[in-house]
Amino acid sequence: MPSGIDQILQQPSFGHRLRALRVAQGLSQVQLAGGEFSPAYLSRLESGTRPPTERVMSYLCKTLNVPPSAFYAAAGGSALARALATVVSVGESPAIAATLEEALLQDQDAEAVLRWQAQWVLARCYQQQGKVHKELALLQEITELGDRTGLPDLRCRSRVRLARRLRASGDLAQARTRVEESLALTEEHGLPYRDVIEALLTLISIDAESGQLSQARVNADRLLKTLSGELPLRLEVEALWTAASVCARQGDHDAAIEPMTRALTMLPSSEDPALWMRLRLAAASMYLRMDARDTDRARALLDEAAAMAEVVGMPVHQRELLLLQSQLAFHQGKYKEARALCDRLGERPDGISVRDQLRLDVLRNQIAIVEGDHATAVANLERLAKEAQLSANAELSAEVWRALAEALRLPARAGQPTPTTPR
Repeated sequence: MPSGIDQILQQPSFGHRLRALRVAQGLSQVQLAGGEFSPAYLSRLESGTRPPTERVMSYLCKTLNVPPSAFYAAAGGSALARALATVVSVGESPAIAATLEEALLQDQDAEAVLRWQAQWVLARCYQQQGKVHKELALLQEITELGDRTGLPDLRCRSRVRLARRLRASGDLAQARTRVEESLALTEEHGLPYRDVIEALLTLISIDAESGQLSQARVNADRLLKTLSGELPLRLEVEALWTAASVCARQGDHDAAIEPMTRALTMLPSSEDPALWMRLRLAAASMYLRMDARDTDRARALLDEAAAMAEVVGMPVHQRELLLLQSQLAFHQGKYKEARALCDRLGERPDGISVRDQLRLDVLRNQIAIVEGDHATAVANLERLAKEAQLSANAELSAEVWRALAEALRLPARAGQPTPTTPR
């Protein structure tokens, strides 16, 4: 029977496993070699041009704190393949994110497409956890990796995901560049219709966010006319949601209600619980921004979303829910409750979009006006409105000016002076 070292030497992946173990522990070749042998010798071990001796194997096991079996090729396939199989069988979770991170470190030399798949799932985990900076960095890496594969569908989908993250982070120029690249790829390579729709939905959102509402509305209306029931349910729901959002931002709330209501009713909670919850958050936000706010409908939607968030909600969803609950409390005249909810969120919550961060800042200053801190809060709201205007976001600027006007009409709390409109 062959010895342990003989079994290891029979495995052609020994060098790959050695390199993966070294990288996973953050060691350079110089650090791992130490004074035992030269970094050049270690490099030859990792490339497979030199086999290890019994003495070298003993040293590597001791230094890396692993048994000899760690250098075997895994019988169940690569670490990345096993991690992805786990995702398929048990779903995504914070624990899965850690598993994927470890597998990506171990399988530095894995096939590019396999790494792309693992990074794609990991980026979604980061999104759900509200790890914005990690998600953005990984999506940029995914886009580069997709280009290296040369596969048009991976290149297109990477760009769409990256564009969505850039839009949420406020980098609209880069977001537009990426989504236009993805649309060019769909046309050049005749990619499936769903890829075209994903890219168009993202472009519409970018146009709306950057204040180009007329163009966004044209594309949204055109998109709605193409819906034929042949798309996956998720995409059809997102198309209706996007169209409703564009109409609402234009102030055409009557037109917004119909597609939003269709989206709410056509998606069962069992189909996609996370999307079902997010859709209710979006609808509640829309009802809170209508010219005549419908706080009753918003409250009912938030109650439904809160119940689902306890089951499937990630930190980013919890923060969005808290923000909307605090806005609802303010518009219902429950100022103490609104203040308490804002305090739970903190000054700069991780993972929320640039738009939601501004809305949180606006709400804090609205509450401050009611509490009597009139001059400072008014100055802050005027500054926020002007900043939004300078960023060419007229719609968001108008939202801030409206918030200021509404706060000035509210009576101050008992014992505080009644605010008056500044000259």
